[in-house]
Amino acid sequence: MENAKNSQFYSDIQAPSVALPDAESARRVVGRWLRNNVGDAVYPGEAGFLQESFAWHVPVWLSTAQNPMIAFVADFYVNAATGVFIGRPTTEELIKRVEEITAK
Repeated sequence: MENAKNSQFYSDIQAPSVALPDAESARRVVGRWLRNNVGDAVYPGEAGFLQESFAWHVPVWLSTAQNPMIAFVADFYVNAATGVFIGRPTTEELIKRVEEITAK
């Protein structure tokens, strides 16, 4: 009889929703941040899921219409559960890196 009570209890519990359930969601979050803080010269690459940290890794590339993905710029890490950045360069660091790449 007690097992029936426990099964009802567990069926009422729901897992929390995940803020970034897929790679495209992670790319959109990073892309929005890049457009708002750096500009259109940087582009989020293909996101990969890191199981051990439950986070998305999104590489960021310098990219133009004529030359997409010219050079790697930085790594971004976004928590899949919350959508919060857990690792990324500052705006100033990104701009400096782009300037260094384009000066070559």
